[in-house]
Amino acid sequence: MTENPRQEGIADNPSHAFERLRQEISLLHNAIQGLSAARENIPDYGATLGHMSKQLGTALEGIERIAQAPAVKLTPAAMVRELNRAAIEARAEDKRQLDEARSALDQSIGRIDGIAERSRRTQRQRRREMWTGGCAFIAGVLLWSFLPGTIARSLPESWHVPEWMAARTLNMEQTTAGERLIATAPKTE
Repeated sequence: MTENPRQEGIADNPSHAFERLRQEISLLHNAIQGLSAARENIPDYGATLGHMSKQLGTALEGIERIAQAPAVKLTPAAMVRELNRAAIEARAEDKRQLDEARSALDQSIGRIDGIAERSRRTQRQRRREMWTGGCAFIAGVLLWSFLPGTIARSLPESWHVPEWMAARTLNMEQTTAGERLIATAPKTE
């Protein structure tokens, strides 16, 4: 029993039923043609889908490698222990490098100190040598100022060394030098 009595009358009439069937088949036929036409106008996404499939495969391989990594399997407490261990190892390497640098610096400073000390000793030694040389020069001058006269007076008088020295000092013959000495000698009263 249908709710619409008018529909009942139409359903009893075979020509109306065929007409209605023909319209439905026509509608179905048009829908199928529209789908076929739409299907022909669909672009080919095969290359894009193939590229996406490759990228998806690469991503899946990466995810699989990450899943197999030991760090993923660590608990937070184990990860903290590993991080602490790695930090201790890194600090130990840094400490070793700092110790090597400090040792090299200490050696360099020691060498520089040695060079500076050697320079100071050399300067002191040069000063001492200069003083010694100056004192020796003055002592030599003083010694040679009276030593030749002392030696000349100690020799026998027959050698006439004082007269000879006087002539040599005046750069004259002995007789001329003697005359000059007598002429320039201070007068004693």
